[in-house]
Amino acid sequence: MQQSGQVAVVTKNKYGYGMKIEGNDDWFNSKFDPKCSKGDMVTFDDKDKGYIDGLTITGAAPAASAPSGSTSGTVSYDKKQTSIVRQNAVTNANAFLVGPGAKMKLSTVAELLDVAREIEVYTLGNPEEAPALSEDDEQAAALKALAEGSA
Repeated sequence: MQQSGQVAVVTKNKYGYGMKIEGNDDWFNSKFDPKCSKGDMVTFDDKDKGYIDGLTITGAAPAASAPSGSTSGTVSYDKKQTSIVRQNAVTNANAFLVGPGAKMKLSTVAELLDVAREIEVYTLGNPEEAPALSEDDEQAAALKALAEGSA
């Protein structure tokens, strides 16, 4: 069945990727990165099984902007700011996964970068807009506890 709409969320989990469309409660899954972002307008065939097949982006999400010291409030991110936030995110992800009393154990650099990306999204924007991981994911539970301050 042909699906189309605005992407509500794109997630990554241990099985691949999941995506939801605004106004649709169904999850659509893919082994591969659908290469779209929240807010993009997309069309694809779900093969009547909830899979993403032949995804086409028909409209891009609005460009992100960050608050700054200016009163206009519409300044886009610059490379220096993003670099600083990413360095901080990797440092904190490393401390969370490897440091004394770590809740989880790091087994690959990819796992470290996944946690760092979650911290980066939280730092640069609204935490409610951060990509969600599946509820059965150990990493998701640890990040949720960290965000709630109970970790």
